[in-house]
Amino acid sequence: MALRQDVEAIKERVDLVSVVSRYVTLTKSGSGQKGRCPFHKDDTPSFTVSGEKGLWHCFGCGEGGDVFAFLMKIEKLSFVEAAQRLADEAGVSLTSRREDGERDKLRAVVAAAAEHYAANLANTGQGARARAYLESRGFEEAAWKRYGLGYALPGWDNVKREFGARFGAENLLLAGLLVEGEKGSYDRFRDRTMFPIYDLSGRPIAFGGRAFDGEPKYLNSSTTPLFDKSRHLYGLHWARDAMREAGHAVLVEGYTDVLTLHEAGIRNAVGSMGTSLTQGQADLLGRFVQEVVIAYDRDAAGGAGAVRGMQILRNSGLAVRVAKFAADEDPDSLVRKFGGDSMRDAVRDAVPFHHFYLESLVAKHDPATAAGKEQILAQATEFYRGVRSLPLQQEIARGVGDLLGLPRERVAHVLATRPLQRAPGAGEEGVGGAQWRAEDDLLTMLLRGDVEWARIAAVASPADFTPAHRPIFEALANAPESHNISAWVVERLREQGLEEQAGVASSYVFAEVEFADLDRALEEKLDQAVRLPALERKMANVARALRTADAAGDRAAVDRLTLEQHGLTLEKSSLSKKRDARRGMHGRDEGEAQGEITSEAG
Repeated sequence: MALRQDVEAIKERVDLVSVVSRYVTLTKSGSGQKGRCPFHKDDTPSFTVSGEKGLWHCFGCGEGGDVFAFLMKIEKLSFVEAAQRLADEAGVSLTSRREDGERDKLRAVVAAAAEHYAANLANTGQGARARAYLESRGFEEAAWKRYGLGYALPGWDNVKREFGARFGAENLLLAGLLVEGEKGSYDRFRDRTMFPIYDLSGRPIAFGGRAFDGEPKYLNSSTTPLFDKSRHLYGLHWARDAMREAGHAVLVEGYTDVLTLHEAGIRNAVGSMGTSLTQGQADLLGRFVQEVVIAYDRDAAGGAGAVRGMQILRNSGLAVRVAKFAADEDPDSLVRKFGGDSMRDAVRDAVPFHHFYLESLVAKHDPATAAGKEQILAQATEFYRGVRSLPLQQEIARGVGDLLGLPRERVAHVLATRPLQRAPGAGEEGVGGAQWRAEDDLLTMLLRGDVEWARIAAVASPADFTPAHRPIFEALANAPESHNISAWVVERLREQGLEEQAGVASSYVFAEVEFADLDRALEEKLDQAVRLPALERKMANVARALRTADAAGDRAAVDRLTLEQHGLTLEKSSLSKKRDARRGMHGRDEGEAQGEITSEAG
């Protein structure tokens, strides 16, 4: 496993454009390069590479990252394998290329940590909260021991103090138990219920930790010499014999889903540890089964990350079906409410994944209207292009044609030839088809290096932004001064196991948005994303408190809150006047300025 300094040395010596050009024909496009994506059928070039930033991104399938991510995906390598190959090419001697004895040492570190967490759960007063949580989910003490469950104590240095002298801080860092910060290393897992992740031999190699509150709700170990999340499945060593016997795997999202199904006798269940399934996980499943039944909750199964995962599975030669659940159900809740047979029925009745996808489009868009048909066609185009099987493409085209009441041949032609959705910033659509907002503009400014985080930090913190984007803002807030901050942020997100956020972050680097007046645009977007929402939250809180005080007859509180409400109203009015003054000075709003949004990125 390469240490961080090795990774940086490799990136300095390896030219991303040169590596990508071995697999993709690239042509000059602005300050970067463009070509047809090697990871999906890409009739309209949507694959963009920036040698300067050291990043690539495809606006068709959403994949992206650095040179390591590209080589891992194109060659189906682990991070360790990709690092070793690039190090050999760059003439970098990996300081952490370890023999089996060193890996055994790391296994001992992780095993000791697993015992430590298990002891915390069983024996300490502080573990009571975790025990109560597990019992509320139906896991009694016998299950804790069977699955090695544990608890990470609150505080920043419990593991460091417990094992630092025995194993050394470097090995704790390499095992993913510590995180390196500006002021030194500290425990990665704090005040979390712990789920050990095992290799196929049943040895603990990593952990997943569930928070009681706060974000992220689930935190996985970072990539280590023993663990690469993109190439492991939770519970596989318990499930593999049952998977072979059944001929299919039940793929769920989280740790408790796996354990609940195993406790109910559904022992061919494994967890993807998130909805963004990878090629490495698909290859692993292909060693044991011919079919995968996706059993995520309904919202997760319809998400962009899950759909890409289904395409990866299907393109790897596996049959893929999707179990359907009610809006408020997931595998864990279904089994706990209605028993294991209800889950077996859901698996039995699972539908082919392309049928599920088309059903989800109908749920979002009305096929009886012209606008709804356009939306369905636009989203079905990307889905269709992401599938390599010609017979399956034809079946998708027939399904869309029947759904919309349009000629199947004409629909097939449209799906095969129409331009893909516009890149983020090229209009109203943002990442994953979501509405492009002021927050997206701020991330574009930050990740392209147009604006430094200090200018955002003067008025906002990562907590002020939406949960979907918050990890990206947190990475930006913690980034060192660097000429290539975007690559640093993408790498940190991947280290945290936040693959989807890393891909989103790389997309902002290539967003084709230009600002005629950067300073004015920054102030405008801060108003929209931070200042105005904060004021409106304060005003709503005061209004609620005022109604309560009035109902209680508390005249002193009413007078105080009325004054506060008046002050907030004046503050909002002042903010609006400043915005109007900026617009009047330049004639129109930033988003309306000609040339500020350029042509499609593919």
